[in-house]
Amino acid sequence: MSWLQTIAIYLILLLSAVMLLCGLLLVLLALTRRITNLRVQAMRKKLLCLISGAADASRMKNKLYEMLQPDGSVKRLSDIRGIRSRRGLRVISETAGEVGGEAWEKLAEETGGDWYGAYLKRTLDRANPEAVLLVVRTIGALRISRFTKEVVSQIYYFRTSAQMQHIGMLALCMLGAEREVVALCRDESVASLLSFRTLEEIFDTYNGDKRKLCRKLITTASDLYIRRTCIKQIGECGYTELGTLVLPFLGSSELNARIDAVRTLGQLREHEAVEPIRAFSKDIRWEMRAVTATALGALSARENVELLITLLCDREWWVRYRAAEALLSYPNRALLMHHVEDTFDRFAQEMMAFALDKEALAKEEAV
Repeated sequence: MSWLQTIAIYLILLLSAVMLLCGLLLVLLALTRRITNLRVQAMRKKLLCLISGAADASRMKNKLYEMLQPDGSVKRLSDIRGIRSRRGLRVISETAGEVGGEAWEKLAEETGGDWYGAYLKRTLDRANPEAVLLVVRTIGALRISRFTKEVVSQIYYFRTSAQMQHIGMLALCMLGAEREVVALCRDESVASLLSFRTLEEIFDTYNGDKRKLCRKLITTASDLYIRRTCIKQIGECGYTELGTLVLPFLGSSELNARIDAVRTLGQLREHEAVEPIRAFSKDIRWEMRAVTATALGALSARENVELLITLLCDREWWVRYRAAEALLSYPNRALLMHHVEDTFDRFAQEMMAFALDKEALAKEEAV
C-alpha cells in the first residue's frame, strides 16, 4: 500500500470521526432544546393555573360581595359557580373577616344552610387535614354552631396535630362553646399541645361568659398553661371576685405561675395578697422582684413607698425600672424625690429621673 493510500484512509477516518461528533452534538442540542421546551411549557402551565386560580378566586369574591348586597343580582351561594371547593372555602373565610353587620349574618346563614352545609359535612367526613382546617376555620369565623360536635370530633381525630388543636379550639371559642372548651381543656392529651401564646389568643376570642370559663378552668384545667391563661385573663378583665382563686398560685413551684399570680393580684388590688407579695421583694429571682414592684405600685405606692425605694436601689436594671414606674403613682412628687435622694444611690436617682422624663414625654405626645 502506497503512502498516498495510507494518508487517504486516515483522512477518511478523521472525517468520519468529525461527522460522528457533529451528529452527537446535534442530537445533544435537540435533546437540550426538547428538555428546555418541556420546562418552559411546565412553567407556563403552572403560571396559567396560578393566574386562572387567582382570577377564579377574584370572580367568586366579587359574586359573594354581590350576594351580600341587599339589591345584588346573586341571591344564594348556589348561584356562584365553583363555590363548593377549597378555593371557595378560602374566599368565604377571607370574606367573613372583611364584612360585618347584616352582610356577615347573611354570609353565616348561607354558609351554614343546607346546601353549603352538606358540602362542609362531606369535606369533614373525608378527613383531609388541609381541607378540614379550612372548614373548621370557616365554622369558627362564621359561628356556625350546628357543626360544634363535628369540630370537637376533628380535634380528637387529629389529636397529634398542634395546628388542628389550635384552629379547633379557636373555632370553639368563637362559637362560645363553653361545655366543649372546658372538657377539652381538662383533657391532657389535647391541652398539652397548645402553647401559652396560643391559649392567650384562644381566650381573647372567646364569645361566651369568660368570667365563668375562668372560674371553671383555673383549678381544673389539666395543663398549667391554661391555668396561667385564666390567671392573666382574671387580672386583665378585672374579675375581682375571682381573686381568691388566684391566691394559691403565689405558692406555686413554677416561677411563671407565681409571676402571673403576683401581677394579677396587684391588678385586682387584692388586699389578702399584700403581705405575701411584699415577701417576694427579697426573692432571689430578679423576675419576681420586678413583678413585685409593679404589683406594689398597683396596690398602693403610698403604702409601699419604703419597699419600692428599696427595690429602686436593686442591683438589677429591670427591677429598678419597674420600681421607678410604680413610684410614679406616688401622690407627692417633692417628698418622693426627697426619699430617692436620701438613698445616696446614683443608679436609683438616674432611674427615677429617667422614669419622670419618660412620663413627661408621653404627656407631651398625648397633647
